[in-house]
Amino acid sequence: MDHLYSKDTRFLYELIQNADDNTYARVDGKICLCFALYPDRLVLDSNEDGFHEEHVRAICNTAASTKAASQGFIGEKGIGFKSVFKVAKKVHIQSNPFSFSFAYRKDSSDDGLGMITPTNEGYDDLPKNVNTRITLTLLDPSSFTQRENELRTLPDMLLLFLPKLQLLRIKIYPRNKKATKIMFTHKSQKNKLETITKTTTSHAKSTDRNIHFYVLRRD
Repeated sequence: MDHLYSKDTRFLYELIQNADDNTYARVDGKICLCFALYPDRLVLDSNEDGFHEEHVRAICNTAASTKAASQGFIGEKGIGFKSVFKVAKKVHIQSNPFSFSFAYRKDSSDDGLGMITPTNEGYDDLPKNVNTRITLTLLDPSSFTQRENELRTLPDMLLLFLPKLQLLRIKIYPRNKKATKIMFTHKSQKNKLETITKTTTSHAKSTDRNIHFYVLRRD
């Protein structure tokens, strides 16, 4: 999937790939990832099984991952996650019994320790079917337009490269403007035909676009 991203958007694709690497044994329905962009933060909701102690240890260790690097673009909950600090000054993770955050800025004096040193956070109720929530507090709120453009221009074919994710939701909440919602769903059909449906809802109007692909997969 590395040919899809630019240097500026790598953090976004790493988050998506990381979600696809996760385990979904508890899912009742479609495997789903949701991005919600607000003027000051980007929120990721997932119905993955959630964090266990080894995952927390891995994400706090710059040399650890819970899976081999060859099995995933960054490894489940592994070191590639630190790329979020390109756009965020604080990351709050809430999953299963855990609620903790990391904070780091390049102009700080902690020499990067904030990226691996967790701080306990209060536990908020999560929506139904959301087992893990990651909240990125944007480093620069003026970058909202750039983050919005990155989400709006995710390739239609993205889900074809993700073996687990079936549903990708994007919600954009500009300040003092109507929200825009984009949803990608992936459906495999007979004769190697696969369909990506993109649904865009804005100003109370909804449009669907079906994109068909003939896909040959090689083990």
